[in-house]
Amino acid sequence: MVNREILNANGTLMLVKVELVKGFEGDIDQHPHEQLSYIEKGIVEFEVDGKKDILKQGDVQYIPSNVVHRVKVIEECVILDVFTPLREDLLK
Repeated sequence: MVNREILNANGTLMLVKVELVKGFEGDIDQHPHEQLSYIEKGIVEFEVDGKKDILKQGDVQYIPSNVVHRVKVIEECVILDVFTPLREDLLK
């Protein structure tokens, strides 16, 4: 289950709080936006451009524009995602 809350969307930056349950596996994603993901709580596996990393509370993952990525939740988590430019698809 995914719960998203847009915390701020001004100028060319967007901050989104994402809550994910243990065992969640995201679809492969790719978008023109740069992304920073800060792990506020929990443990996740990020796969970015074929490279897998385990991230825990306090870690940050950078995802460049147009790079294939996905997430797998090892322990229930809260992620703060920063996007630039704004993700219009999330504003709808």
